[in-house]
Amino acid sequence: MSLLAILLAYSLERTLEVTRNLHWRRLVLRWQHAQFNNTQLQQWRQNNLGQVFWALIPALLVGFLLAIFNSLLLSFLISSLGLLVAIQAPQARAAYKAYVIAQEEEDAAEQAYQLRRLRQASGRQQAAPVEHLLLWIHLRHYFAVMLYFVLFGVMGALLYATLRDMRHERSEGWQTLQQIMDWLPTRAMGLGMLLVGNFRQAAAVWLSAIGNKPQNNFIALTKIAEAAEQLTAQTTVALVKRNFLLYIVLIALLTIAGWL
Repeated sequence: MSLLAILLAYSLERTLEVTRNLHWRRLVLRWQHAQFNNTQLQQWRQNNLGQVFWALIPALLVGFLLAIFNSLLLSFLISSLGLLVAIQAPQARAAYKAYVIAQEEEDAAEQAYQLRRLRQASGRQQAAPVEHLLLWIHLRHYFAVMLYFVLFGVMGALLYATLRDMRHERSEGWQTLQQIMDWLPTRAMGLGMLLVGNFRQAAAVWLSAIGNKPQNNFIALTKIAEAAEQLTAQTTVALVKRNFLLYIVLIALLTIAGWL
């Protein structure tokens, strides 16, 4: 069931244009800004912990309802829909297509503009080359959602997407939370890239990211990818596609074996 939900959702994401009002990010932001007459509730939502817990309620409710009804068909439908709204990244997809066109036409100004759009879509503040931004967008919008779905079901995927997309105040605690939730997907995606890329060069880099003091996930991911492949915009897209297919095959094998 997990494999079918993943294949359906990720196929529809490429072919079906979902209205922005149904993107998980938009739903979470609406929920965060919902107004209630209860003064105590409003005050509780002002502190950092209350703000995070409040944003997570929709994802928790989805998991709670699926547990109550315990229907295989309902779980499949909700899982597929949940994945579909969680992985939406239309701005990044449009910016990349425009970037490739500008690159072919040697339009440096347009390339720079589309690169800024990609950086905005990635959620990063610092400048980075297009290859690194594509890796980060794929990790946070596609791979990590799939990984947490396989491990914890649709509720896990939606909890991750909530923490990825919710509005928050920048703080050291929030950066630590982001570091923790992206740690496992970064290393898992890195493992896949070294298996489908240059294993000999990338293995040592991946082991360093595992064994040493946890480093910045963005840096760890880009270092592994650079060791696994000579990166350009096109080779990066090819690398993440091979990595994704590797994990689809792995999920299929685990499903056949009865472990999923």
